[in-house]
Amino acid sequence: MSKVLVCCLGGTIGSKVTGDKTIKLGSAPDKSFFEKTKVKADFKIITPILYSSENADVTYFKEAFKGIVREVKEDRPDGILILHGTDSVAYFAQLAVRALSFLNLPVIITGAKLPPQDLRSDAQKNVKYALGIMDAAISGKTGNNTFGVVFSDSFMGDTSFVQAYKMQDADFQGDYKKFPGGKEPKTLTEEEAMAFIGSENNKKVITIPNTPGFPYDALDITKADAILIEAYHSGTASTRGLPELIKKATEEGKKCYIAPSHRNDTKYESEKILLEAGAQPLYDMPIEGAWAEVVI
Repeated sequence: MSKVLVCCLGGTIGSKVTGDKTIKLGSAPDKSFFEKTKVKADFKIITPILYSSENADVTYFKEAFKGIVREVKEDRPDGILILHGTDSVAYFAQLAVRALSFLNLPVIITGAKLPPQDLRSDAQKNVKYALGIMDAAISGKTGNNTFGVVFSDSFMGDTSFVQAYKMQDADFQGDYKKFPGGKEPKTLTEEEAMAFIGSENNKKVITIPNTPGFPYDALDITKADAILIEAYHSGTASTRGLPELIKKATEEGKKCYIAPSHRNDTKYESEKILLEAGAQPLYDMPIEGAWAEVVI
């Protein structure tokens, strides 16, 4: 019987509805939840930290990674199932695949849009699907080649598995196809990963959304370590105020990145203006992957 480490980190899949109909962060599902999937495995459940997606940050992610690494080294499981909030799962997955691939184990991350006690919840379906992939990965000894996210899309309700390095906001348009490109990232060695996870100094990254009319001149970049600009699908962003911000940040020694960027021979004039101002493109990855790259 395979050993599966279940790491519960919070989110809706670990929440409960109170009497006044408030969804509150709760503890991890008990073993009966996993027994209902009828997947035969020896489940060990850990909760190194609990947080909601809206409060997630790099410090919380690192605490989760520490708990997983510690457990893997103490009691080597055959695979890892991570339960996480869906709103920030794309950012978590992109960072996790870079920081935890050295473990060389199948890792499946999943969550739910409604608490497990809600009859409409996709929690049980997602976990069962994830464990099915996990079982196949363990049997096939795929190691970290199976490192991804299981979710149910918002429109069709289909359950999908996506490689972690391709993962984007799972609730946007119901799927992960807003930026279909993506190359496998450079993953950290064990030594690099442990140094990153153990560091208490987190890079301060200002991420600027691709919002029309964003007030760039209102940003205080003095305390930032780097700036990440979310481009539109064409690789463009505003040329009204943004080039000035990029130039100012570059002069102060702060790197400015822009993503998603495509390796096209032809570029929009606005994109060229941003690159000439000093923005560095992060090619072939969604904004979530670019964020993970900049944070590391």
